[in-house]
Amino acid sequence: YFYSSPVRKVDFLIAKLLPVFFLHSVNIFILFLWATYLFKVPFKGSFFIFWLTSEIYVLISVAIGLLVSVITRTQIVALIATIIITVIPGFLYSGILMPISSMTGEAYIEAHLFPVMYYNHIVYDSFLIGQGFSSAKNIIYFLIMIGYAVALLTAGSILMKKELR
Repeated sequence: YFYSSPVRKVDFLIAKLLPVFFLHSVNIFILFLWATYLFKVPFKGSFFIFWLTSEIYVLISVAIGLLVSVITRTQIVALIATIIITVIPGFLYSGILMPISSMTGEAYIEAHLFPVMYYNHIVYDSFLIGQGFSSAKNIIYFLIMIGYAVALLTAGSILMKKELR
């Protein structure tokens, strides 16, 4: 256990998050290959921008998992909280089911509170349109995603205690 070891908090976090980050990164690469080769989706943009944006989104996802695991006491509560925080908004407010531009009032504002909306916009522009970072909007969205990653990782590491609960 972490509380009984001489390991520093930073080392523990890196060791805990790195395998999950690696597995998600491999998953993104496999999904990219499936989309382009199996389903013949044309890729018009920069692979580097697609990859970099995807890695930042993976970092955000891992950071959300860290934050939820630090806040909750049981695994079932963590699972339910993660579904409520990520999966449901991911479908409702990401722009997959309904374009963000056609959302009204509160839904439009809520869509901008979730990082999946920014990720989908950049990936769509990079993958299908070929726009990448030539759009100022995509650069701003990318910086917002970096802000989410930093804020979530910082919150998770601050709230993590080196003691038994």
